[in-house]
Amino acid sequence: MLIALITTTILTALIVLLPKQLTTIESDTIGVQKFHKDPTPRIGGVPIFIGFFVGLWFLPIEQEIKLLLLVASLPVFIGGIVEDITAKITPSQRMLAALVSVVIAFFWIDIKIDSLGFLWVDDVFASYTLVSLLFTMLVMGGAINSLNIIDGNNGLMLGYSILATLAFTYIAYMFGDDLIIQLGVLLTTALLSILLFNFPFGKIFIGDGGAYFIGFILAVIGLMLADRHQEISNWFVLLVFIYPMYEVLYSMLRRKFVTNSNTDEPDALHLHSLIYRKAIPCKKFKNKEHLCNSMVSPLIWLLSLVGIFPAIIWHDNQTILIVFTFIFMVIYTLIYKYLSKEKFKFNR
Repeated sequence: MLIALITTTILTALIVLLPKQLTTIESDTIGVQKFHKDPTPRIGGVPIFIGFFVGLWFLPIEQEIKLLLLVASLPVFIGGIVEDITAKITPSQRMLAALVSVVIAFFWIDIKIDSLGFLWVDDVFASYTLVSLLFTMLVMGGAINSLNIIDGNNGLMLGYSILATLAFTYIAYMFGDDLIIQLGVLLTTALLSILLFNFPFGKIFIGDGGAYFIGFILAVIGLMLADRHQEISNWFVLLVFIYPMYEVLYSMLRRKFVTNSNTDEPDALHLHSLIYRKAIPCKKFKNKEHLCNSMVSPLIWLLSLVGIFPAIIWHDNQTILIVFTFIFMVIYTLIYKYLSKEKFKFNR
């Protein structure tokens, strides 16, 4: 863990200290969904990826698992990091790379969703591997993309990811699962080391490569945990992921039926965008943009706990997990509708 911490920290510091011409691209500040004004390195995924796998190499677990995790992670990471460097990879191409990683994990690491706790659904999954594969691709692909969607403010995605990882790690500790504990602590270590540079001053951004990689590894850890312990419902994993995944679903529905825009077209109307533009009084921060930006993240972290805490407490109770899934969606929707009212004027 110490090796992962040192590796990630040193690499991140080097990227931050290098001349901006070497670590940023011209389109860095262009886009309706972007809040920052100064060019900022967005290749924070590189230190996280390298730090995680350098640390993984020294863990006392089977070499086969280490190799399979690396191979499975490469397509989704490369697809994202190439976009960070060139800004020429389309969302569809990045998602294709993510799905390649999911397929590799499905067949090689046996990461799959083959149970939802409903007899007839589980029978279909058991009888038709293709159905299980397609559903796993849908859910894991959504989870991977969702972390990229919420990566809109300093520390937001990293903080949520740490909370989600700790939730999986804690349940693994309850069941005495050393493999999941080690993977969880390793990922948390890598995320914490770069969080210090990203929050609150925004010295480096995680980028698509980092967001996609974190989303993939988080999904792998969660589904692996549920598969290794039948007492744990897959709905536990979903409830831990409910904030970013509902953000994606709600955004797609909003774009399709409200703004009449493409479902994969970026906009500045996500919940974190509304909070930043309407609810954060930047004057109190003397108009320091990076601090104002960062104040959104703690609020979203608290919201994510509405899903994470019940998931931890009732990890083995499918009915309560499903109920809290819908409770979260209602709470999110009410907050969004409230902030969308005309009386909340954009403060910038």
